[in-house]
Amino acid sequence: MFDIGFTELALCFLVALVILGPEKLPRMARTIGRWMGQARGYMRNLSTELERETQVSDIKRQLEEARSALREAGDSIEREGRNLAKDISSKDNSSDIGRKP
Repeated sequence: MFDIGFTELALCFLVALVILGPEKLPRMARTIGRWMGQARGYMRNLSTELERETQVSDIKRQLEEARSALREAGDSIEREGRNLAKDISSKDNSSDIGRKP
């Protein structure tokens, strides 16, 4: 992202030392370090939450796909059952016609 070399860091350190002085520089470095740590923590939490949301949406999508597959299978079984019942009743009717009382 940023291409900062050793010379640039040394220059920034010298400028900060001149502006802040040797007494305030360590305290400022600690404060900046704390802020950076908090920012990293917030970003880590944000990325974890986004990943969790993505997983939840994937699970919901898979659940809906499974429901539709089950619905289709149930409809298919019901259709086959009706066809089988029709076949049985038509065979019963045809065998009754062939019989003489």
